[in-house]
Amino acid sequence: MPQRWLRPPYRLSILACLAAAALAALHASHAAGPMQQAGTPSPLMLACAVLLGALALLLWRQHRLALRLQALEQLRAEAEQARLAGEQHKARAQERLRIGRDIHDDLGQHLLTLKIDLAMLQTSTHDAAPLLARQLDMMARNIDLSIAALRCVIHDLRPPALDAGLQAACDGLLADFKRTTGIDCSCDYRLDAAAGSAHGPLLYHVLQEALANIARHARATHVQLSLQQAGATLACRISDDGVGLSGSPPRLGCGLSGMHERVAAAGGSLHIESRSGAGTTLRLSLPLAACEEAPVLHD
Repeated sequence: MPQRWLRPPYRLSILACLAAAALAALHASHAAGPMQQAGTPSPLMLACAVLLGALALLLWRQHRLALRLQALEQLRAEAEQARLAGEQHKARAQERLRIGRDIHDDLGQHLLTLKIDLAMLQTSTHDAAPLLARQLDMMARNIDLSIAALRCVIHDLRPPALDAGLQAACDGLLADFKRTTGIDCSCDYRLDAAAGSAHGPLLYHVLQEALANIARHARATHVQLSLQQAGATLACRISDDGVGLSGSPPRLGCGLSGMHERVAAAGGSLHIESRSGAGTTLRLSLPLAACEEAPVLHD
């Protein structure tokens, strides 16, 4: 609406110009004498035409400026949303690291101390009471299972393979996958270290889940991984040449359904393309934190 993009001084100027044009036209209609040739415009009419032309130019420039300001505000809003999403993701990652350290330092140490005490008890009661020894062995196995489960929880919060970087972690996953399944793998990395660390744990878990599904169901002979950075977006593609997923749309297991939720929480999107007998392609897109300010527009 005009009221949103016309400033008060401009509105007053427009009203003054319109009033002057109306008075000039009225004066010209009464002041035209018989000496004036028919069809010859008076100086006042020419002045009114100039004023109206200037007014039209002013309105057009104001409208053009309003459109550019609106586009600038939209760009700034999108940049702010991307920045907030990046800060939230970073805060969540830091919180997960803190929880993992607390679990390791507190509960992990308690379990380790309990295992040491139990080992000493086993040594002191060995051959003294066979029934007690069997019971202590069972308790020791339960403690070992608890420690293993605790490590799994900590590693899920922050996989230790990511300490060497996302690319090295993905290479390790692909190497283990090829060694255990015999399926050939290829990869293409086109991203910097900062982009990889932004969504490292999420991408690592997505690749883990995708490779596990391929090993169980795909009957594939080749797997291809692509990680690319395009501007403020990180794109991941995992494809195989297997038998594809059944159903239309394809049926998703609990693992991939959970990945959909985690990717959506990170502000990204996850799409799966599959046809029977034509393999499966998983496409993942994640936003990267904006690192540049919105440009300043000049009229």
